[in-house]
Amino acid sequence: MYSLKKFTVSLIEKTDLDPEQIKFCIDQLVSEKVDFAEKENFLISLSEKGETAGEISSFIEHFRILAKDPGLKEFSENAIDLCGTGGDKAGSFNISTFVSFIIASSGIPVIKHGNRSISSKCGSADLLEAIGIPLDIDKHKRIEGMKKLNYSFLFAPSFHPAFKHVAPVRKKLAKKGIISIFNILGPMINPAQPGYQLLGVYSKNLVSKVSKSLHQSGIRGGYVIHGCIEGHSSITGVDELTSCGKNLAQGIGKNLSKIETNFNPENFGFSQSPIEHLSGGDLNQNLNLMNQLLSGTAPSGLTSSILMNASLAFFTTGRTQDINEGVELARKLLRDGIVKKWLNQITTFFA
Repeated sequence: MYSLKKFTVSLIEKTDLDPEQIKFCIDQLVSEKVDFAEKENFLISLSEKGETAGEISSFIEHFRILAKDPGLKEFSENAIDLCGTGGDKAGSFNISTFVSFIIASSGIPVIKHGNRSISSKCGSADLLEAIGIPLDIDKHKRIEGMKKLNYSFLFAPSFHPAFKHVAPVRKKLAKKGIISIFNILGPMINPAQPGYQLLGVYSKNLVSKVSKSLHQSGIRGGYVIHGCIEGHSSITGVDELTSCGKNLAQGIGKNLSKIETNFNPENFGFSQSPIEHLSGGDLNQNLNLMNQLLSGTAPSGLTSSILMNASLAFFTTGRTQDINEGVELARKLLRDGIVKKWLNQITTFFA
């Protein structure tokens, strides 16, 4: 007889779970009838054992089945999602969210999947809501937004009702500093299933594992990335490409690579910068940093990190032929006010 307790014991004994067992455990995790402590113990044990690529892939598949359809199928094949797992404890600015503005302003469809802050002071949903993008949008407005502005934000709680009875456990674990599979899973279960993805992970040990899981899910192309930070007392890495040290990237789909690629700031034409340049804060502080990026007055390390991520996104979707061309395109979109104009248009669109 299956039970969540039984599989928790298996995990404690370092036994991997097969797809059928994972499906059962997910059904238990999303059930309101299952005890909170049982769910917590299972997630802690899975984290301590270490999720395999196969286990993650099974989680992706089942939660995609449980998700609501956002009705964006006509756009999905050529769209990109840019997001990170969080959990790196770096307290950085919302880099992937701002990069998504640059990409959409260039004409590439973006379907971003995200949530409010779990482990940071300002999540992607918090920032988007503050600039005038509502979190709950009806299907027709969502489709119109994709057609006119190449952008849609899918607020995770609206499309994953199954998360309702998991969220309290995840939040409690986050307060304890425990990273569960849901920190890994969230960026990989975009209900629109866009063809491309640039996904940042909080640990370099996850780069290969997550890339294998995403590749198995049938994604068209993309990269799993991690920025390594050396010499800092508390931050060892971030879930973005940065100009603060070397970066690991592993391709998936058409960008498939058997080994991780090292991307240094110099590859993009930048010098190394201190991690402090990436520092974000609460909503008001991040809104101020966003305005600095638009006006060209942001810390140089933040600007270069933004351009690096945008460059890889352009390359991933085939918009540019190499990363240096991508840097110049992103820089031009910012310098010429195209991104700022796009932001004004999207704010007006949802007003």
